[in-house]
Amino acid sequence: MSTVKTAPGLAFLAEITHMYGMYYGDAGPVAQLLMTHTPPRRLGETFEWIDAGMRALASCLGLGPILQDPPYVGSRLLLHAGVVSLDYGERWWLCIPETRQEWQRHIAEGGPVRLIVSAEPAAASSTQEEMAEHLAAGAAAGTAWWGTTSLRRRSNLH
Repeated sequence: MSTVKTAPGLAFLAEITHMYGMYYGDAGPVAQLLMTHTPPRRLGETFEWIDAGMRALASCLGLGPILQDPPYVGSRLLLHAGVVSLDYGERWWLCIPETRQEWQRHIAEGGPVRLIVSAEPAAASSTQEEMAEHLAAGAAAGTAWWGTTSLRRRSNLH
């Protein structure tokens, strides 16, 4: 992956879709957050533009290729008044809408969260099965990255 450190702008981030859930494996529960971008629909948006923006986001987050072990990318989540936000390396935080209480409880208790970014555009209305296929295709194409994060304690905010 490129080492671009310029974070995508707010207009780009506004079109990111989020899917979240819990994975229960032998090592214990892991919250998952998948981020994709809606397909091009505005003047000037192209698949290449989306690809570049998602690669930049993955780079800013410190994510690694999904076919390798996920790196720990530091404590990047904030939970306040039932709202989860992600520090993506800029002065703004990315709000993760409508997370369930189980997911919030997991991160509040210090549980790990797997961040997954895919450069392949996906509709916000995609089903879980469609997203799994989408992610498998992104992994095969080298356009999906991941890493592990956790809740940032308020004393660690900058």
